[in-house]
Amino acid sequence: MNEKIRHLREKLKALNLDGMIVSNPVSIKYLTNIEVDGLLLITRKENIFLTYTMYLEMVKSTVTINDEVIVADFRDIGKDEYENFFLFCENVGFEENFVTYKEYQYLKQKYRINNFAETEEIIEKLREVKDEEEIKNIKKACEITDECFEHLKSFIKIGKTEKEIAFEIEMFFRTHGADGLAFDTIVAIR
Repeated sequence: MNEKIRHLREKLKALNLDGMIVSNPVSIKYLTNIEVDGLLLITRKENIFLTYTMYLEMVKSTVTINDEVIVADFRDIGKDEYENFFLFCENVGFEENFVTYKEYQYLKQKYRINNFAETEEIIEKLREVKDEEEIKNIKKACEITDECFEHLKSFIKIGKTEKEIAFEIEMFFRTHGADGLAFDTIVAIR
């Protein structure tokens, strides 16, 4: 079973929640490695990721049988099915720091949720504790950053612009194993 979702289910039980709607893309990626638009429904018995037709193949190639995530297209779900996802759930959680009041009202009505409750940043707290894979990735990112810094010592010369240096940093990261940048590169020369 997906360990992150298993831990989430344990935390939900401790908060007396029968399920949860996960809508923050960062939370969805953390729990499933899925990086496309959609909703992750943690119901009493199943984990369901609802997305759009154009993303189905990508999502199906991302999740494994061990993730225990059912993938479905929003368009294939009827009104009654939406109402049945949380049919026997008294309390269902949502991400209070991500869902707007308008979305809250929409989700509560669409899924016929009796008590739609805040989850007290449950997923954010789970993300604070790193597993072995995450620690390995952090170490790798630190190694690439150190190598980039050493490279920049010889690259930066009088006349180089901030844009040239920022571009060099990004290219270095991408050509040395980084998937991308955590944030836009900022270079300031005085």
